Amino acid sequence: MLKVVIADDERIQREGIAKHVDWPAYQMQVVGLAEDGLQALELIEKNGVDLLITDIKMPRMHGLELAERAKEFNPQLKILIISGYDDFEYARTAIELKAYAYLLKPIPFNKLNQELGHISVQIQQERLKQQALSTLQDQVEESKPVLAEKLFKNMLDGFLTDEEMIRHKMKTLSIPIPDYGFDILLLQMDKPSDRPGMENPLDDRQFLSQLTQTGIAEKHGQILQTKENEFVIVLYARGPDERSSLLSTIRRIRDPLPPADSHALTISVSGRKARLSQLNEAYRECAIAAEQKFHLGKGQDIFYQDSMPDQPLSPQYEVPYEGLIQAMEIGNIQQAEQSLEEIFNEFANSSVTQKPVVKAFCFKIISDIFRLLHEANEKVEAVFGEEHAFWSQFHDLDTLPEMREWLLETVVSACRHLHSKRIRKNTNTIGNIIHILETRYAEPLSIDELAKHVHLTPNYISNMFRETIGESIIDYLTKIRMKHAVRLLADESVRIYEVAEQTGYNSTSYFSVVFKNSFGISPKEYRDNASKR
Repeated sequence: MLKVVIADDERIQREGIAKHVDWPAYQMQVVGLAEDGLQALELIEKNGVDLLITDIKMPRMHGLELAERAKEFNPQLKILIISGYDDFEYARTAIELKAYAYLLKPIPFNKLNQELGHISVQIQQERLKQQALSTLQDQVEESKPVLAEKLFKNMLDGFLTDEEMIRHKMKTLSIPIPDYGFDILLLQMDKPSDRPGMENPLDDRQFLSQLTQTGIAEKHGQILQTKENEFVIVLYARGPDERSSLLSTIRRIRDPLPPADSHALTISVSGRKARLSQLNEAYRECAIAAEQKFHLGKGQDIFYQDSMPDQPLSPQYEVPYEGLIQAMEIGNIQQAEQSLEEIFNEFANSSVTQKPVVKAFCFKIISDIFRLLHEANEKVEAVFGEEHAFWSQFHDLDTLPEMREWLLETVVSACRHLHSKRIRKNTNTIGNIIHILETRYAEPLSIDELAKHVHLTPNYISNMFRETIGESIIDYLTKIRMKHAVRLLADESVRIYEVAEQTGYNSTSYFSVVFKNSFGISPKEYRDNASKR
């Protein structure tokens, strides 16, 4: 039932309202009568009232002040003001207080009943709406962990690399944003089948539960399962890059584990990253470091900086390296092969080049290849197959010729895929341009206008069109116009200047020049010959 308080300094008035209204019909119940504003305020504070019916002129506190203060207890409180003063100022104040209705004494009960019916319906609707909103908010809160996990997986896989968008999504999901960067810990647990003789090894669910209980990433990171027997901890940095802090975190992960499970757990640590868009890069660094367990054995803690030192690219490699990246962007296999050969020839001719330097260069190229594929909305697996096998091949490279051959094959595969993607994209663009030329040939079209329609630069579409079709856009448009000019000239009722206008030429003389260049005779001669035939 909706609770009602009636405040009026006239006893007959307040008791008359309470007595002569069928309150249950409006799902209402009068919980108090007050002879002044202060008494009414006490009743409202005590009972949690839904509707206040109040006179304006009362002792100790008038009705308008009562309404204003009562709203502080319940902003949703409905207020029905009654008054014997037909005064505009009172009515205006009532409107400012968002009073539901303003009735003059003597109160017409049919009007009061009508207002009570409206108020009852409105309150019920507001409650249903609030209940639905509350349910929706609860559902959103319940789904936040799932959405957060999906967001981090998209970042780890390189499908989301826009820093601003990442931060916006994290803010929407109430996920803290790291102030000092982050590290990634890749946890790989040997499968139970790889540990014969062990009794009751931890399964994925138990291990994830135990990780969560450590509280490592409760407020400063994220824990998620990426694959079977593989987990990632995105660990927010709280200060400078100190290995001691990471080692302490690793101990917190290992200490609760039974010795057998701890010995089966390999933990790889990425380099410190500053931007959330670098999550994919950090994840790949962990994958590279994890391959070192081939030499170190399982159950080790492996830091990426130790397994693959960051080697700067020497100046003599910068120009061919930039050429290599540009060639891959446009899918030019020949140029990519040439640039890569130039770099490896420098490696071969240098007596000081060490294996870690070449490996670091290979990793840099791979990172750029992955970036280009992601920017083209292509999955790495579609080009190179299962990523784990790909990195295993990379790890097994031991000599310069092996690295040259493997990287060349990798670059060529990426180029082919990106070139194919570019051809498909260009084909759609060319189709759009041809459609515009075929349908709007009568308009004064320009390269700049066409470029705006397909959202590319004029130079780009000009080169792309000539490369694909074999002639320029202008020549292609001229052929279309001349085709339609021949059709129009066959109709002698259409004058030659009209033929020019209907094929996109404002000047009849220029139209005649273009026509003669195309067919060897003037439009008039063409029409005369056609008439004779």
